[in-house]
Amino acid sequence: MSSGHESLVPESVIIKIGNIPDTLIFAWAVWIFIAVISIAIARKPSLVPSKVQAIYEMLLQYITGLADELIGPEAYKFYPLFIGLFIFILISNLIGLVPGLKSPTSDLNLTFGLAGMVFLYFVVLGFRYNGIHYLKQFAGPKLPWFLFPISILIMITEVISFLTRPLSLGLRLFCNIFSKELFLTILASLTLTFLFSHELKDNIFTIMPLLLRPFILILGLIIGFIQALVFMVLAMSYIAAAVRMEEHSF
Repeated sequence: MSSGHESLVPESVIIKIGNIPDTLIFAWAVWIFIAVISIAIARKPSLVPSKVQAIYEMLLQYITGLADELIGPEAYKFYPLFIGLFIFILISNLIGLVPGLKSPTSDLNLTFGLAGMVFLYFVVLGFRYNGIHYLKQFAGPKLPWFLFPISILIMITEVISFLTRPLSLGLRLFCNIFSKELFLTILASLTLTFLFSHELKDNIFTIMPLLLRPFILILGLIIGFIQALVFMVLAMSYIAAAVRMEEHSF
């Protein structure tokens, strides 16, 4: 599946290595970075944690606590998934703030891949924990027999809503991160144009891209964190609904 949005980003802004897709390169780089940092922290734990270790511990406690609250006693089985999703998406969102780097999550292929993986996983869990009764979620509330057409309409609505979960999950992440990447790319291009333009040398608008960039960077930090959190929380809620179906049914 090719993404037509790539033509909107100037090639000179993104680091390229041969014919390897840049999204794949930066996704690998993020995983390597996560692995190196995790191994370094795990090999030298301390009772008085460093700043990096303290941040990791605080992050893990928050994620596991949230999973316990949403899923219950079974939550520990899914800790690695939630932690991996959040940290990978967060770092993938933020590396695009560095000039010359690109957020892998600004590519529709990757965000849909993550969303599809989560979708298939919670569907399998749903049948594993509930068997064929997992399909009862599409039945909706029990209505009198003479309201049979409404029951059919509710069933169709539930099925459509269920099947659009990966679409909304992947599209939400992609749109927010791609818009951030696009804003930064436009500002970088305008900055270079203004800096090397003699005609605009004395124009006040010359410094506008430089003034706007810090605000876009701050906005990018906020968006990057929120979108990683939203993706993880939605994944938790979908898995919680599959594992604890009786508590989420009508």
